[in-house]
Amino acid sequence: TNESDVLKRNPVSYSIWLMPEGNVKYQFKKIIYMLSTDFDGPIFTPHVTLVSSFLGSEKELLQKTEIISKKIKPFEISFGDIEYSGDFFRSLFLKIKVNTKLKTARDIACKELNWNENDYIPHLSLVYGDYNRKEKEQMISTVKIIPDWFLVDHIFLAHNDEINLKWKVIQGYPLIN
Repeated sequence: TNESDVLKRNPVSYSIWLMPEGNVKYQFKKIIYMLSTDFDGPIFTPHVTLVSSFLGSEKELLQKTEIISKKIKPFEISFGDIEYSGDFFRSLFLKIKVNTKLKTARDIACKELNWNENDYIPHLSLVYGDYNRKEKEQMISTVKIIPDWFLVDHIFLAHNDEINLKWKVIQGYPLIN
């Protein structure tokens, strides 16, 4: 892992996730499982992070997540191309087409959490790990079907332990139209 990335982030922290449901979730779970198994990476739940690496008491953060959920209306997330980077947690990912509703949702969440994270690159990770370019190209060639979009109608508070590579969804809250 790139040390400066780890130092910038709180390795044990909370985040707010947007998660696909139903068939889209199933398709992504299959892709993540296949890549993680074939390339020996950690297995994780398909998600798009809205805000990451914040700290606080879980009870307080659950209350804040609920408040945030009441201020955001359901919206769609559309995927762009598969890309890769040198970041362990963005090794291979689907780019997300940023729209006004996603921007608004993020602004609301950051404001409520009193959290400012400048370099937001919305994405859905397909694999975590340190891989070379050839391996990443190979991974891309094995991914055949990718969903185009999903409806965000809940937000989830998640606990991240990036030291032990464990992620836990604590609770979800519905977005009301």
